[in-house]
Amino acid sequence: MKKLLLILITIVGINQFGHAQSKWGEDSIKCRENLYLYYEYAKNKNYDDAYDGWNYVYQNCPASSKNNFIYGPYIVQDKIKKATDQTEKQKYIDLLMEVYNNRLKYFPGKEDYVKGKKALDMMKYMPDSNKAAYSLFKEAFEIGGPEQSAAFYNGFFISAARLFNDDIFDIADVFEAYNVVIEGIEVNNNALNREIKQYQEKQETSPLDDKEAKKLKKAERELERYEDVETNIEKILGPIATCEKLQLIYNDETFEAHKTDETWLRRATKMLSKERKNEEGENEDCTSNPIFFKIAEALYQIKPSAPSARGMGILAWKNNDYGKAIDYFKEAAEQEVDPKKQAKDYLKLAISYQKQGRLAEAKGAAVKAASLKKAWGDPYVIIATLYAQADGLCGNNVFEKKAVYWAAIDKLQYARSIDESVAAKANRLIQAYKKQLPDKGASFQLGHTQGEKHTIGCWINETITADFNL
Repeated sequence: MKKLLLILITIVGINQFGHAQSKWGEDSIKCRENLYLYYEYAKNKNYDDAYDGWNYVYQNCPASSKNNFIYGPYIVQDKIKKATDQTEKQKYIDLLMEVYNNRLKYFPGKEDYVKGKKALDMMKYMPDSNKAAYSLFKEAFEIGGPEQSAAFYNGFFISAARLFNDDIFDIADVFEAYNVVIEGIEVNNNALNREIKQYQEKQETSPLDDKEAKKLKKAERELERYEDVETNIEKILGPIATCEKLQLIYNDETFEAHKTDETWLRRATKMLSKERKNEEGENEDCTSNPIFFKIAEALYQIKPSAPSARGMGILAWKNNDYGKAIDYFKEAAEQEVDPKKQAKDYLKLAISYQKQGRLAEAKGAAVKAASLKKAWGDPYVIIATLYAQADGLCGNNVFEKKAVYWAAIDKLQYARSIDESVAAKANRLIQAYKKQLPDKGASFQLGHTQGEKHTIGCWINETITADFNL
């Protein structure tokens, strides 16, 4: 019995020794020393001095610490950056790819993160790897879902766009990638907007503590990154997503095949109603495609939501039914989480009120739109047109009734000062409104002078400076 016990202890001891040796290599002391040395350098971003120690640990005892694979990519990237010739650079690029693969071997978990990082570095250092990179992005998304970084989504779509340029992807493939990416960004934007709103509401009643203030700033920075990526993607997609090309994908035949598919209907509604500015500075979309009517109605029947209500509002516009449009755009705005999309709903609501001649309500909706999206000129352009529409409605004499055009010009000048995209339209309206300003002679006879401050009443409630020299 004692002999058997001794044998068991010996076996256990050997197994424990074997496990220690497998983790720390043949020379555990040297491995520990190098691990400590490179870690101190790496955490201070001194990657050049970290390399030798890291390389020893990576080659001899890679399973000793997860830090070998957390800091490894940064250390190797530093070597790639400093490589003096292509052969040397390629050696380190190969090593970088190996580090990502071995992380999953020695420290399984966070596969989506690792695959996404590898795909981004493939795009950066291996220009001919777009197809492999795209596959990795897709795998990462399928594993981890939509909670990915802004850089991940940027790389995902750019790899698809490059494959399209190389005639490997067709237009449907690009739109498929776009929809996946935009919906993923939307998930993250919505989560960040909820978090930001929560802290902002708390701020209204009591100051945030340091921890909360840091979390708010972090959320705002992250949101800005996603928004920058979305803007970049829209610029890339713009020349591709013409109404003619969209019609090849969204038509009677494809609608019949997908009319009960909520995802397809939602994506189709978004793509067809996506606005872009034309050369005159006017917003235009592809909702004139007759299939849009069927798609919008089918989506709303399946699931009333912000996107489907928005689609129904646009449909009501096309039918000149502005009363219904008002109801639908209100519904969209109330359900929307993203303040920038909500701002667009309020702007459409303002235009719908304007079409009905409800100018005061139109201004209220436009002001709300402007408050939700900073540095956006469109709401101020709408307000200017509302003021011009009030010609003759406010005041007791010709000067007072025509003074609305100064208020309109003020709004247009402000709009173009904050948003270059509306400059062409603003300039065109300014020139038209200058011709409608109060006559100088008639105004002088009524006792009004150059430089005079005048407050316009009614719902306009603006103070202007009379300038007859505009």
